[in-house]
Amino acid sequence: MDGQEETESSGAGQQENRAHPRYSVDEDSVLVLVAHGMPVKARIVDLSLEGCRVRTIDRFTAKSGRAIEITFKANGIDFRCNGVVQWTDGNHFLGIHFVNMTNRRKEALAEVIEEMAAAAAARARTADLLAAEQEGSASALAEVSNGVAATPVEPAATKVRAPAIAETATEPSAPPRLEKTEAPAEAPPPVRQLANPHDRRGQARLEVNDLATIFLVKVGSELRGQILDLSLSGCRIRTDEHFPVGIYTRVETEFYLRGLPFKLSGVIQAIHNRNTVGIRFLDLSERKRQEILELIDEIKQGRADTQQTESSSANRETGESDR
Repeated sequence: MDGQEETESSGAGQQENRAHPRYSVDEDSVLVLVAHGMPVKARIVDLSLEGCRVRTIDRFTAKSGRAIEITFKANGIDFRCNGVVQWTDGNHFLGIHFVNMTNRRKEALAEVIEEMAAAAAARARTADLLAAEQEGSASALAEVSNGVAATPVEPAATKVRAPAIAETATEPSAPPRLEKTEAPAEAPPPVRQLANPHDRRGQARLEVNDLATIFLVKVGSELRGQILDLSLSGCRIRTDEHFPVGIYTRVETEFYLRGLPFKLSGVIQAIHNRNTVGIRFLDLSERKRQEILELIDEIKQGRADTQQTESSSANRETGESDR
């Protein structure tokens, strides 16, 4: 059945010559033939700025040129568009060309298309990036193993360093602590790299504290907790329950900061402990990047204003006490 659908889909796609790139979508949609108003349930397969391709649940036999109305959802936004049947394979697939779209609806659709374009580009980069990180982790582990095997360690020194290595595994930002009596050559440098090779954020992290939710995409479940810090590249979240999956898991995270809602796609980059994870954002459109930057600037400015007010109040109190 799947192979048949792919054949039909490919054959149908040869009948259309869209000027705009198409992006894959898999959402419920409803078609309404304008002439007699009969609704037809379908799934939207791909979407472009000028039209879409859909697969109907039941056989669709309307001819090309028929006026049609389609309702669908893309990236969480509802659309209702007028169009005409551009082509049909006479079974389940048809192409729709949008017509008579208002400027406001065109702008909304263009914004969604921009996000899809960013998502498609990010997915291609992510596959290479995750593969490179996995190879890097394996190399670091091999280096540590070789270094430990090649360096004889006295039992007393082992007892001193063991807590530091364990602590590094749970707190990635804390460097291994060494006793002053130990020579630097005895400490295996690769241990610091192994502690958390995936937490490499290029932007400064801003401490925040608000409610957040992590959606596990494949499982379809959600975990609630608190967002602890935020940067343009990702965030850190502490969940109320133990986090059940490992790194490289695709997720969506939702949080509110200063009254603004954010819902961003990402991947688990680091697991600091059983309840705290680091998330790297993926598929960010230019609009979402700008919103995050503006939010970070707003939070920083608000904190700077608060500190200035507190400092001025403290200075006034000090001056009054001196008098």
